[in-house]
Amino acid sequence: MKKIVYLSGGIGGAKLAKGFYKLNNIDLTIIVNTGDDETIQGVRLSPDIDSVIYALAEIEGEFGWGQVNDSFVVSEEFKKYLPQEFRIGDKDLALNLFRNQLFSEGKSLTQITEIISDKFDLNCKIYPMTDNIVSTKLKTTENKLLDFQEYFVELKSEPILSDVIYLNSKDADITSEVSEAIEEADKIVIGPSNPILSIGPILSIKNLKEKLINNDTTYIISPFIQNKAIKGPSKKNFENLGYKSDISGIKKFYDNVGNFYIVHEGDSDKAVNTIEKNILFESIEDSTNLARYIIDHE
Repeated sequence: MKKIVYLSGGIGGAKLAKGFYKLNNIDLTIIVNTGDDETIQGVRLSPDIDSVIYALAEIEGEFGWGQVNDSFVVSEEFKKYLPQEFRIGDKDLALNLFRNQLFSEGKSLTQITEIISDKFDLNCKIYPMTDNIVSTKLKTTENKLLDFQEYFVELKSEPILSDVIYLNSKDADITSEVSEAIEEADKIVIGPSNPILSIGPILSIKNLKEKLINNDTTYIISPFIQNKAIKGPSKKNFENLGYKSDISGIKKFYDNVGNFYIVHEGDSDKAVNTIEKNILFESIEDSTNLARYIIDHE
C-alpha cells in the first residue's frame, strides 16, 4: 500500500483531497495550511483544516467553506456589536467552540485535529503544518500590513500586494507526525491551492521544505488553466509578487521542490517533467481519476 502525503490549502486543495480519499489502496496523510488561522468573533479558527474535513465528510457548504445547510444566527447577532463581512455558520461555530475547549485543556492543534477527524469518522490522517502559530500577513502597495481574513474577506482580495510575510515561520517547527509522514512517503502531492496564500505558509517552515527538497517524487498541481486561476485570487497574488500565472511561474515558485508538474490539457511547456491532465475538478470522478494517475505514474 503506497503512502501518499498531500499538501493542501482549503477549498481548492480539498477538491483533489477528496479524489485521493476515495481510493482504497493508499495510506493517505493530508498536511494542511494553518497560516490563515485567526481569532475572529472571539473564537480561534482553523479554516483550511475545517474545509478539508468537511469536504472529506461530504458536508461542505455550497461554496466549499463551512457546512452545508448551515444557519448564521449567531454571526448576524454578533454584527450588532462589531460589523464585519466575515460570517461563520452556527454548526461551524459549534465545531470551533469545541476546538477552543480542547485548546483550553492544553491539547495541541495536531491532537485536536485528530479528535475532530474521529468525530467525522474519517479514515485518513490530517495534520496541521505545525503546532506553532504562523500567521500570513499581507503587505500592500499602500504599505499596509493586513491580517489574512481582513484581506481575503473584508477587503475581498482587492489590495495589490507588495510582499507576503509568514510571521513566526522562522521559529516554527514541524511535529514528529509530519516529519515521519514526509520521510516515509512514496509520493508527495502539492494540491492546486493558492501558492502564495495556502502553500507558501507550509513551505515557509524551513525543515519541512528541506524534507520536500530531499524527496524526489513530489508532484505539483497547477492552480491555473490557460493563465487564469481555477479559483480565488491566486493569479493576482502570483503576478503581484513577480511570477507568471503559467507553468514557468509555477516552476520558478516551486524551485527545488517539485519533480513532476501537472497542468491542464494544452498548458504544457513540453518539458519531460510536465504532464497534461484534466485539473478542472467538475466532478468527484475528475479528482479521483487524477489521484489514481498520480499513484500509478512511474
